Amino acid sequence: MDLDLLAACEGLVANVYDKDDNILAADVDRWKYLFELTAAEAETEIREWRSSIGRESLGSEAWELIKDSLEGFDKESYEYALATQRLPTAPRSSRGEAGMNPKSRFLLKLEGPFVDVKAVQAIGNLESPPTKYHGADDGGEDVEFCIVNATVKKNIMDILLDLGGGFRPTFIRISEAEKNLSPICCHPTLGIDSTMPQYRLQNKTAAPAQNEYPVWYFFYGTLADQEVLGRVLQRDDISAADLQPAQVRGGRLTTWAGKYRAMVHADPETPPVAGSAFLVKTREEEDALRFYETERYAVVRCRIELIAGELGSSGGMDGLTFLFLG
Repeated sequence: MDLDLLAACEGLVANVYDKDDNILAADVDRWKYLFELTAAEAETEIREWRSSIGRESLGSEAWELIKDSLEGFDKESYEYALATQRLPTAPRSSRGEAGMNPKSRFLLKLEGPFVDVKAVQAIGNLESPPTKYHGADDGGEDVEFCIVNATVKKNIMDILLDLGGGFRPTFIRISEAEKNLSPICCHPTLGIDSTMPQYRLQNKTAAPAQNEYPVWYFFYGTLADQEVLGRVLQRDDISAADLQPAQVRGGRLTTWAGKYRAMVHADPETPPVAGSAFLVKTREEEDALRFYETERYAVVRCRIELIAGELGSSGGMDGLTFLFLG
């Protein structure tokens, strides 16, 4: 019998029996730290990795030989890194920062040498102390944290690496859809190049405004599902009537990662995209939606047309939607 074939078959069997749908918080934290993922992304990657019976497994003897040299990895995460070519090529303090979006932001837990925000200011080389926030961890214990950008994070990690001591700060990437609505022009608007003369505002204010609430949103993917939307907003009072059948023009649907629906710019003459209109009541609700969509998306203006019923003028209203950035 072909011994290589036998070994491959044994590996497949082992993967089937090793499948574990119980994803521990420690596993999620590890993958977030190692692969620069959000909690939701880490959980999805772990689940898909464990469900792949064709994944390659590292022998136990080989793992015992190398595990002490791999900071932060366990056997499963290292196997994933090998298969996806996401092995570290530089010290953890600088790995991933060069290619990271400079607008990325992180929660930094105040602990260890970071006794307060003034310590963060000093170590991170900030002009002023960051704002301190209060919260609770998974065990209900009070925690304090602040928000820093990618540059400050790199400064902190580089300094801690030079100082030694082995302390590893807790960073959690804040992945949220960008929202930057111009007050003087219609930028950004779905399907429109706001620099063209025909789209310049004539004695009118761009709508909706950056901090205007309540505000209408157009949903075309998972957020158009009543149950998903309720979970995201932590509301149990959302009914089917709150999601009104609607459509927008200037966009088209595509997919990314082979499974997620996403809308990109298209010619205004392109057939409309169907979905649902929903009234977002507060900034807190909007923030929850932006966190759900992540930094792969941006909030843009659009004209929402109701398919049935009457609301606003001209059969619709000015609103917002999420545009896929890639």
